[in-house]
Amino acid sequence: MPVLLDLRGAKSSDVEIGTSPISELQACLHSLAEPDHHLEYRSWLVKTDESLSPDLRHRLTRFAPLWARRRCRLLLPLSGPLDASVDTEIERIALLSERDFVEAAAYAIQGGDFDPRQAISQQGEFIAACEARSFSRGELAGLLMADPGEFRATLVRTLADCVEEFFAGEWERIHDRLRDEADQTRLRLRGLPLAELVSSVSPAAQPVQGGRAVRFDKLQNLTVSLHGNGVFLVPTIHGRPHLIIRGEAGFPVVVHYPVAWQSQPASIDEMQQRLTILSDPARLALCRHLVNEAITTSDLARRMNMTRPQVSRHLAKLRVAGVLTSEKSGRYVYHRVDVDKLMRIGVELLRAIVR
Repeated sequence: MPVLLDLRGAKSSDVEIGTSPISELQACLHSLAEPDHHLEYRSWLVKTDESLSPDLRHRLTRFAPLWARRRCRLLLPLSGPLDASVDTEIERIALLSERDFVEAAAYAIQGGDFDPRQAISQQGEFIAACEARSFSRGELAGLLMADPGEFRATLVRTLADCVEEFFAGEWERIHDRLRDEADQTRLRLRGLPLAELVSSVSPAAQPVQGGRAVRFDKLQNLTVSLHGNGVFLVPTIHGRPHLIIRGEAGFPVVVHYPVAWQSQPASIDEMQQRLTILSDPARLALCRHLVNEAITTSDLARRMNMTRPQVSRHLAKLRVAGVLTSEKSGRYVYHRVDVDKLMRIGVELLRAIVR
């Protein structure tokens, strides 16, 4: 179930690359609401959550359906240019027409596949559909329909309080990294055909249909046309490993992509290969020996009642899985399981699943 960007009628000049603090703030709010998706930021999440004032924490819990599952389009760049300040981007939310605001908020709150225009024309049905998903979604939907102006004012105030309480300092810390990523992406992609330009920001993307479209490996079945529309490529740090593609009518298309890892994240196929290797009973038994001490091939063969060639074949597989280290000392080569790499497989599996 891919996301397909239809490039017909679009050109490379339609693409803008830059930073968006409101997008990064939403990524922070998502990770605070869904910490199990972001294990690598656990210390930052715990520290930030503990620093929140009780009133702001209460409001973030109330508004969490806006960013917990489906990111709200309001908290992605609504218009250009990119690289605006967070205050400017919050002001754009405040100035958006009420209809556009309500439809964008309703689409995120409901969290399923539906026409957000129905939220205004069929308020009762919309609230009931949200209540069917969760109590918090139903409550938030009721607040939105009862008084959109107050809902927006409270949301804008909440975002401003987030900036004051934790995000201003975090944005100052990471802004240069994101700006450098955007600058490097511009230089790297200059002159590339549109399909290669768009797909190059993520290993989950590839040009298809002879360059007339880009396919993203996502758990969605969605086609977004770029014809007559701008495209924003926005890097994120706190959003990783998630790759977000949004293409609602009336707004620029946004590809919110994680900055490059030190190494590219493993694909689902690569993770399946690693797990298959590690699930073999003989290799699991070898790992039990190798996790505690460095051992030679001959010693492993004696302990496991195997031949040396058998042990060597299993060790080669563990090396392919990326969990084995081997070091020569004198005449002997000693093997050991790299515990840190073994533990990271769980995190990499999560990244591959939620990307």
